[in-house]
This record gives sequence, C-alpha cells and structure tokens, in this order.
Amino acid sequence: MSAAGIPGMPAMSTRHQGDRLARGQHATALNGRVRQLLVGVLFALGFAATAGSADEMRVSLLTPEDFRPIAIAPYHQTFEPAQPVVPDVAPTGSVTPAMLERYVRQKYVPTPKLVARAARERECLAEAIYHEARGEPEKGQWAVAQIILNRVASSRYPNSVCSVVYQNAENLHRCQFSFACDGKSDSGGVGNRIVRQSWVKSNLIAYAAYKDFQDGKPLRTLPTDALFYHAKTVSPEWAASYREVAEIGSQIFYALR
Repeated sequence: MSAAGIPGMPAMSTRHQGDRLARGQHATALNGRVRQLLVGVLFALGFAATAGSADEMRVSLLTPEDFRPIAIAPYHQTFEPAQPVVPDVAPTGSVTPAMLERYVRQKYVPTPKLVARAARERECLAEAIYHEARGEPEKGQWAVAQIILNRVASSRYPNSVCSVVYQNAENLHRCQFSFACDGKSDSGGVGNRIVRQSWVKSNLIAYAAYKDFQDGKPLRTLPTDALFYHAKTVSPEWAASYREVAEIGSQIFYALR
C-alpha cells in the first residue's frame, strides 16, 4: 500500500519516498558500526580485567623487603670523594715523626763529620800498612790491610779501623800492632825519596781497600776470617791455636780454626 492510500496522510512523492529509504539504510549502517565499537570496548575492558588480575597475582607474590623505601638524594646535593683515613699508629715498616726524632737524637751524623771520619779511618789504615809492611811485596801490604779490615768486621774486635789499629796503644810494647805502642811517632813519609814513595803507596792501598770495604766488596788476598799474622823471625805461642792460610814475603798469616 502506498502512503497515498492511507486516510489523513499527505500524499508523498516518489522523490520523498527515495529519501526516506536512504535515511533508513544509513541508520542501519550506523547502528552496525556502533555495535562493532561496543564489541571492541567490551573486549578491551575484558583484556584489561585479565591483565589486572595478572598484576594482582604478581603483586601478591612480593614480600615486605621489596617495599623498602629508597633514599634519593636531593637534586642539589653534591658528592665529595671519600677522604683517606690516616691511622693513629703508622703501619709496620713506615717512618714516623717519633722515629725520625729519635734517629736524629741518637744516631744521626752530619755529612761533613762522616767525611772527616772516613778520612781518618783511611789514614789509620795507611799508617798500619806503612809501618807494618812497607818493605813487603805489594801483596803483603794488601794482606796487612785485609787483616785490619777483617778485624773491623769481626765481633771480636772494635768496629772501626783506628780502634783496631790503636787497640791497647796506651800499653808500651803490649798492643796489637807494635808500631802503635813503641813510643815513636806514627807519622809516615818523613825521610828520603824511598820512604816518601812508600808512604804514598801505603795511602793508595789504604784508599782502595777501605773503599771496597765500605762498598761491601771483600778483599781476596786472604780468607775473611784471617785475623792474625807475625814476622817469620819470631815464633809466638798463640800461632799454634790458629790455622796458617798464607805466607807472603817475610810474614805468615793465620785464620780461626
């Protein structure tokens, strides 16, 4: 039935009928799109609900230790490198001010004094070589020098050259080296050319031997334990208590047994 056949309704043209039909089709399409959007929203809400359940399950597995507060420094705070801690007691092997003070007070010797002491040591050694062996071959002079330096290194005798050479020198004719207690001058080099040359040579040997001794280089003319000698013209009783290690020129040298 067409609209024209309904009483009270205005007659509708064919054009109007086409417009109405188009609007109905548009509304149907729109409703279809709305339904699709609703389905999408519901699906998203369901996924979120599922994810929320998973998050709740994951949170339920955490412990109170996981919720400890984290200290965060203010943004304006600056950090300085840690300063080394200086112990009150110095570690083993280090030098402390107290140790330095004690060393200066008890053991320190100024350099000029050390130089003067070394010069005097060489002089005492030269005097002993000159008076005890200037007429001996050079090897014999080196041997006398070594006897003296061996004694300096030995705990049996004083620890300096001059103390060894002039040990008991206050006792007339009863000291370690006869020239030191014979009552005569110990100066050398006074006399003719031969005497002066002998004094120079004694000083050269004394200088070289004492330098090696200071540097810790052993002299090799005699063993390091050779401490005694005497001229062949005498036969002291003490010689039998030691072992003979060398016979050089007119002298015999001995070491401890």
